[in-house]
Amino acid sequence: MGLATLWLVILLCTFAAGDQVEISLNGDSWILSDTTGRVNKIPATVPGQVHLDLRRAGIIPDPYSGFNDDALKWVAYSDWVYTTTFSLAQSDLQGNFAFLKCDGLDTVVQIIVNEVVVGHANNMHRRYLFDLSGVAIVGNNSLQIMIQSAANYSVSAANEYPYFVDPQYLYFPDAMRNFVRKTQSDFGWDWGPYFVPAGIWQNISVVIFKDAYVSYVVPKPYYNPWGQSYYVSLVVCWVVPVPLNEFLATIELSIPGTPFQETNAWTYQIIGSGEICNNFTSSPVPAALLDPYLWWPYAVTRKPPNLYVAMVTTTLYVYAVDKFSTVTTAKAVGFRNVELVQETPPDVNATGLTFYFRLSTSDQAYPLFIKGSNFIPMDAFLSRATPHIGRRLLTSVIDGNQNMIRVWGGGLYQMDWFYDLCDQLGIMVWQEMMFASALYPRDTNFLENVRGEVTHLVRRLGHHPSIVLWSGNNENQDEGASTPQNLVDYSALYDGVVRTTLWAEDMTRAYWPASPSNGFLYDDKGLGLYVQRWGPSSDPTYGDVHSYDYSDLCTDVTKFPRPRFTSEFGYQSYPSFSSLQDVSNYSDWSFNSSFMFHRQHHAGGNDQLVMMIQWFFHLPDSSDPVQQFKDYIYLTQVVQGICMKAEAEHYRRLLSESGAYTRGTLYWQLNDIWQAPSWSSVDYSGKWKILHYFMRKVYQEVLVSPYEFDDYICVYVVVERPDVTISCSLQVQVVTWKGEVVTTFTKDGIQGKGYTGVQVWNGSVSDTFQASSITESFLYVSLLDTGGMLIADNIFLPSSLVDVNLPVAHITAANFVQPDNYTIQFTLSTDVVTPFVFLDSGTMLGNFNDNGFLMMPDKQLDMVFTSWENILLSDLKRYLTIRSVRDTYNN
Repeated sequence: MGLATLWLVILLCTFAAGDQVEISLNGDSWILSDTTGRVNKIPATVPGQVHLDLRRAGIIPDPYSGFNDDALKWVAYSDWVYTTTFSLAQSDLQGNFAFLKCDGLDTVVQIIVNEVVVGHANNMHRRYLFDLSGVAIVGNNSLQIMIQSAANYSVSAANEYPYFVDPQYLYFPDAMRNFVRKTQSDFGWDWGPYFVPAGIWQNISVVIFKDAYVSYVVPKPYYNPWGQSYYVSLVVCWVVPVPLNEFLATIELSIPGTPFQETNAWTYQIIGSGEICNNFTSSPVPAALLDPYLWWPYAVTRKPPNLYVAMVTTTLYVYAVDKFSTVTTAKAVGFRNVELVQETPPDVNATGLTFYFRLSTSDQAYPLFIKGSNFIPMDAFLSRATPHIGRRLLTSVIDGNQNMIRVWGGGLYQMDWFYDLCDQLGIMVWQEMMFASALYPRDTNFLENVRGEVTHLVRRLGHHPSIVLWSGNNENQDEGASTPQNLVDYSALYDGVVRTTLWAEDMTRAYWPASPSNGFLYDDKGLGLYVQRWGPSSDPTYGDVHSYDYSDLCTDVTKFPRPRFTSEFGYQSYPSFSSLQDVSNYSDWSFNSSFMFHRQHHAGGNDQLVMMIQWFFHLPDSSDPVQQFKDYIYLTQVVQGICMKAEAEHYRRLLSESGAYTRGTLYWQLNDIWQAPSWSSVDYSGKWKILHYFMRKVYQEVLVSPYEFDDYICVYVVVERPDVTISCSLQVQVVTWKGEVVTTFTKDGIQGKGYTGVQVWNGSVSDTFQASSITESFLYVSLLDTGGMLIADNIFLPSSLVDVNLPVAHITAANFVQPDNYTIQFTLSTDVVTPFVFLDSGTMLGNFNDNGFLMMPDKQLDMVFTSWENILLSDLKRYLTIRSVRDTYNN
C-alpha cells in the first residue's frame, strides 16, 4: 500500500463511527489573561503558548531576539488563564456522556467549566480526560484553563519535600525543574534558552459517546523467538463513566495486505467503571511468511520501509438496553524484528558484554552499526515545531546516512506526526523517558504521576515500528547511585515505576536503564527479576558511554575511549550568520560581544572554541569587523567538523577490533532549539553546518580512514554491511600544497570483509613524508575497486595549517543551470590547492551536495544546491559566498 493511500485510510477510519464524536476546541477563539491584570483579555490561539500570544498582541518583542530570554522572565513567574466557550446541542448530551479531552497541558492546571472545577493536571506529558457530567449544558458552555507558574510551583513543591533533591543544573533562577513534570530544558540548558513556557500545547476537545469511550487502541506486531512466529499484541482501553451496566465487547483486528489480513476476533466482558484495559494476542504467523513484509531501516535497504494499516473494530453490546455501539480505528504498523544484543565478545580474552542492535529474518541475523545523532526539542515554543520543520530535520538524518536518532530525555516525547515520519522514512528511534541530569523525588504523588505518564506514552506510541528501544533517563545513573539515599530514590523511580510500567505495557521492546549505563545483571520478565549492574557508567566494556573532552587535542586518538557504544560525543560551533542575523543587530556581530557571551550557555565555551581554532588555524584578522565575525563562525564550524570526524572515525575503526567491538555512535547533537553556539550539525534555520557534511561521509557504508598513532600513519578499511565483501586496492598519495603528487604507496588485493574494520596499511611519519615535509604536504587516501572506480576516499593533514604557507586561492563558480524550481547546478574551480572550501547560500534555505571540502587546481567540481522552496537562479548568484581558510587571515 502506498504511503498516501495508507494515511488516507487512517484519516478516514480513526474513530470514524458515529458512536464516538470529538468536537475540537482548537483555534483562535480563545482569550488570554494573567491573574494580576497586567495582561487582560488578548486573543489567543490553541494549540499554543503564552509567549506567542503575547508576541502576536504586541505586548512583548520576539522572545528569541537579543537578550529577551532574560527580559521576559516575568512571563514564567506569572499565572495565566485561557478562556473560551463551546456549544453543545441537545442531541450531544441526551443519553450521552461528555468528557473534556486535553492532549497536552503545560503544566500545572485547574480546569473550570461553567464555574465548576472539573479537574486538575500537573504533567505536560500526559493526556487528561475530565468528566463533564452534570456540568455541561445545552447551548454555550464556558471553559477556563487556569495555569500556575511552573517555576513557582516547582519551588513550593521542593520546599514542602522533607529533604533536598538536587536538580544539578540551574539555568533559570528560583526554580526546581525536577519537581515538575515538564520539559526539563524549558528551564534552560547549555545549548538552549530558559523561557519556562506555559500553554495548551496539544489538541483540546470535547468527546461525546454512549456508554463507554475507546481511549486507546494499540496494535503492536512482534516476533516471538521461542515460537519463531509473529504475533500482534493488541491493547484496547475503554473509559466507563458509571458502572450501571455490563458490557460485552467484541474486538476485531486485521492487517490487510499481510498474512494477518484474516480477521482475529475476541470477546471481552467489561465490568466496573473507570479506565478498563485488556490485552489481546492474535494467532501466530510463521516467521518465514513475514520476511517479505518486514520493516527495515532505510539506511539498510535504500528504499521506503514496509508499513501497513491495522484495522481495529470494537463493538460494545449493552445487556440492559440491548444495543450496540461501534468504533473503528486504523493505526499504521510495521513488522519489526530489531533486538538489542548483549553477549560475550568474540575475543575469549575480552571482558564485559557487547552492545549492538541486530535485525533478523527467519533465517538470517543482520548486525547493525548504529550511525546516528541525538534529537532535542525543535523549538522552545512547541506549537512552532511543525511537521514541515520535522520532516526537514528527519530528511537530513536520512540524507546524512544515519539510521537512528536518540530522543533525548531532557526534552519531550515528540508529537505523533514525528514518529509517523520516522516510520515512513525508516529511522530507528532510541526513546528516552523524560528525566535528565537531576535527581527526582519519590513521594507517592510524584511516582503515580510518572506511572500515568509512562502508561500514556506506551499506549500513544507503542504501535510505531520505528521505536526500537525504551531508555530510562539521561545521565542520572551515576549521581543516583552516589549515596544510599540517592540510590533508594533512584531505584524507586526507575526500577519501581518506569521499568515495571514499561514491562506491564510493552514486552515487544528492550529496556535500557539509563544513558549512559552498564545495563543489568539479570533481566527476566518471566520471573519479574531485574538486577541492575552498578558501577561507573564510563566503563567501556558494558553498555553505552558519553564522551566529552575539551582540553586535549581533538585529533589525538589516544584520548578517545574504546567503548562498546557511544551514545553522546561532541564539540561546539556557531550557527550560520544568517541564522544569528535574525535575532541580533550590528553591535552584536563580534566574537567577544556581550550578545555572543550571553548566548553561550556552556561554561568556558567561547574560550574552548578559540583554543580549537588555534589548534589548526590562524585566528581571523579581517579589518572589517563583520567579516571577521563571519570568519570566526566559519572556522568554528570547520574545527567542529575536524574534531567530530576524528572521533567518529575512531569509533568506526573499532567495529571488529579486539577489546573494543564498538558497534554504534550517536553524536551530540542533530538540531538546535534556537540560534546560539551548540553541538548541533543542523542549525535552527535548518541549514547544514560543515559537521553534517563531514558526518555524512564518515557514515558511508565503506570508509577508508587514515590517522596518526605513535609516529605512524595507519589506514583502516571499514565495511559496515555484514552481507558485503569488497575487493579493492589502496592508494596513499603524498600531495604538496602546490598540488604535486610526490609519493604514491599502493596496496592491491585487499579483501574488505563485511562488518569489520581492518588496518590495511601503515608507515612511519618520517618515511611517509620523506619526499616532502609535513608542513608542505598532506595525504590523499583512496580506495578503488577492481575496475579502478573510486569506492571511498579521505584526507589526512599531518600538521596544523598554522605552520603551512597556504597560497591565496581564486575560486570560480560558473556554468549555472536550473533544471527545476528547487535545484541549481554549477561548477567550481580553483587555481591552487584549497582546503575547507565553504559555500554559503545566505538567507536562501537549502543544502549543497557537499561542503567544507578540499579542492585541487586540476579538478573541476560539479555542485548542486537544493532549496526548500521555489528559487531563482539569479538569487543564488547574488547570495552565494565562497570562503576558504586562507581567506580568514592576512599575514
